[in-house]
Amino acid sequence: MKKIISVFLAAVTVFALFSCGDRKINADTAAADSGETENETGFKPYKLGIVGGDYIFADDPCGGYPVKYNVHNGQMSYLCPDPFCSHELDECEFSGVGYTSIGNTVYFAREDEATGKYSLYAFDADTSELKIIYSSNAYLSVYRAYDYRLFMRYSSGFGKNAYGYYFWYDTKTGDIEEIDEGRVPGYHIIDDITDGRIIWRKLNSDEYVSTDLQFGDLKEHDFGYRYGNHYEFVQTDGIYSLYVTFKGDDEKTLLLEDVGPCLFYENKIIYFKVLPLEEQPVVHICEDGTKDTDEFGGNVYVMNPDGSDNHLLLHTDKMIMGTTTDRMHPQVCGDYFALIVARYEGDGICDDTLLIANINTGEYVITTPLY
Repeated sequence: MKKIISVFLAAVTVFALFSCGDRKINADTAAADSGETENETGFKPYKLGIVGGDYIFADDPCGGYPVKYNVHNGQMSYLCPDPFCSHELDECEFSGVGYTSIGNTVYFAREDEATGKYSLYAFDADTSELKIIYSSNAYLSVYRAYDYRLFMRYSSGFGKNAYGYYFWYDTKTGDIEEIDEGRVPGYHIIDDITDGRIIWRKLNSDEYVSTDLQFGDLKEHDFGYRYGNHYEFVQTDGIYSLYVTFKGDDEKTLLLEDVGPCLFYENKIIYFKVLPLEEQPVVHICEDGTKDTDEFGGNVYVMNPDGSDNHLLLHTDKMIMGTTTDRMHPQVCGDYFALIVARYEGDGICDDTLLIANINTGEYVITTPLY
């Protein structure tokens, strides 16, 4: 019997339950286009704005402390480089801070107790150099990184005296671009920044809108739109089929059947096929004699957004538990993405181990937990 010890599974999926047509694409013969212009199927390069580096940054799933995963060897280590640090709240430079990253540099803001000012810090994960790159007399918040810019907010005062504005900080030049506060759409929770759009969520609601990077071009947001097309997942008995409506086409096309969660990244769709129960490999025999099986069979597949070049990317003997992406700290980096794989303690499954794979070659490493 499967028992989850800790949970940090969050798949980047686009779920929409609608009835769809049954036209099916032939993945072996569909046209592909990896260029920068759209082709006849509506394929359009999709940019997350994530600058590649050598690490995936995330919060330790057990302690919540910032950690880094080396994409080349899988080594997991605390972001804080002090070997004598307890990494406890209020005792560690990195505990409790909101952070984002560009390449191998981590950015966060906090108050300097000596001066009373709020500062923006840059931490080099390779050299452990920590430096202040911007300071303010008011409170600073770091929300997201997009390309080489940080999306931030300056705020001061309380109640009727409260004042603040959003701004972009250019990490290359140090330039600041203020954004007209009057254009904020009223959805003050920033959910994501992707494909040149800021995605906003209404407080205590599932309503989303998006704007351009200067808060203009306000429109309702549909997470199904990717790569210039519209994707829909249809669920039947807990198993999904993926449909696409290509740009300029009103008819839905069936791309995949019997699949689990999908990861849309780097102009690719990464997915898992759900195997019939009798074909699922046994990965663990419990003390009571029950057997845990891997419903995906350790296989990870990849294809282009139009269904072409559909092939097996990698196989692992570890049980795959799904994709993992925290939108604040995306567990992707350049050509690399992370999956959760099972680690057993007795009959309990720990979801604290990542498989980090290259999206082009399928080569992968397994992380080594710190505990």
